[in-house]
Amino acid sequence: MEALRILVLDDERKITEQLQKQLMRRGFEVYQANDSRTAFGILERQKIDIALLDFMMPHDLNGIDILKRIKAEYSGTEVIMVSGQEDIDVAIEAQRQGAIDFVRKPFSLADIFFAIERTGKYVHLRNRLSSVEDQKSLISRELENSIQHDFIGISQSIRKVVDMAMKVAADSDASILITGENGTGKEILARIIHYASDRRKEMFVPVNSSAIPDTLIESEFFGHQKGAFTDAKEDKKGFFEMANGGTLFLDEIADMPFSLQAKLLRAMEERKIKRVGGTKEITVDLRIISATNKDIDKLIQDEKFRLDLYHRINTCIIHIPPLRSRPEDIEPLLRHFIDTLCTKKKKQPPQLDPQLVEHLKRYNFPGNVRELRNMVERALILSDGNVLTADDFAMKLETTKSSETWQDPSVLNLEENEKMIIENALRVSEGSQSKAADLLGISRDALKHRIKKHGIILQKVVE
Repeated sequence: MEALRILVLDDERKITEQLQKQLMRRGFEVYQANDSRTAFGILERQKIDIALLDFMMPHDLNGIDILKRIKAEYSGTEVIMVSGQEDIDVAIEAQRQGAIDFVRKPFSLADIFFAIERTGKYVHLRNRLSSVEDQKSLISRELENSIQHDFIGISQSIRKVVDMAMKVAADSDASILITGENGTGKEILARIIHYASDRRKEMFVPVNSSAIPDTLIESEFFGHQKGAFTDAKEDKKGFFEMANGGTLFLDEIADMPFSLQAKLLRAMEERKIKRVGGTKEITVDLRIISATNKDIDKLIQDEKFRLDLYHRINTCIIHIPPLRSRPEDIEPLLRHFIDTLCTKKKKQPPQLDPQLVEHLKRYNFPGNVRELRNMVERALILSDGNVLTADDFAMKLETTKSSETWQDPSVLNLEENEKMIIENALRVSEGSQSKAADLLGISRDALKHRIKKHGIILQKVVE
């Protein structure tokens, strides 16, 4: 078996020399550096299997910055972080940024040898697997990596969403509007539609419509010619040209400046754009998928969103229900995230406390699937044992009514309680019938029927 190549990076020369001497005695090929410049020079010239990295570099980049650069530029190098700090946040951040192990100062040589031996086993296994996989076609793996698998579930509602996505994907020209709360997976669904369509071989260009400064937004979308304005030092393609042949995903489209909406509508209708400062019309062929967590009907009423643009982007509307309305999806998502993150972090998946899923089902999940994933990642980092329990998850559980409360006949009136629940849902959703329907787990038409049935006054409802 080929000897592992190890880089020891510490600002104290005595430490690097001592570690190099001891590790070479064990048969490792060892390099030492006392600053980041020297370290990256070695990484540039020599393939390094393991970097033993000190967090504190007083006159240099700190360990986290060096770690980030190593993982970005030399992904085949595994990093063991060494730190004398007591702050647990250092260990958490190091693992979050890709460190495979963490050794606390003051350390013994046994601590270092054990960490390197453990990491070395993984490196040798990974190298063997890579040599086998490289003999096969990478096309299927590349396609698989293009689509995140976080959009999973067993509920009827999520199955309907995926089924509809597959149907609209077959029509490569249809414009699609995806609605849903933050964290439900709108961009993931947009990617699924793109890679299931005939446009899969072309680019998927995601754009956050609210993150671009007003002064640059037209240039970013339509491109510009050299000299069009002060900083236009060369010709530049915009999002439309970049997505030509593929899919342009407009996230948070409800936050798009009103002034740009007319130009976007014209580009969609004519399939032609003109760069800022240019005179030539450029023909584009692309599908546009939009997404929002806002109530566009209200924005139209407030004259903040164009009705004609709304009709153009919503040939098909797909609504992703919030996680709290489909609790049966929590367990498969939980197990998926545990398996995925443990594989990424090279850890053995823990067991689950039988009560954990029930606790999670009682939680409201304001951040939806994204919040669940973050909770799982934090739990895996902080858990001390091999069993995950509710105590490992940072959540404020919803209180439930006791059985004694329901023994009161006055609260057993179905009509009165249904009216009260609907009024509460409308109040929480600030009058939005669509959001209230999501909270109640019913369709908007069903909600309208119940509002009429109970004579609920909609003074503050804006739909």
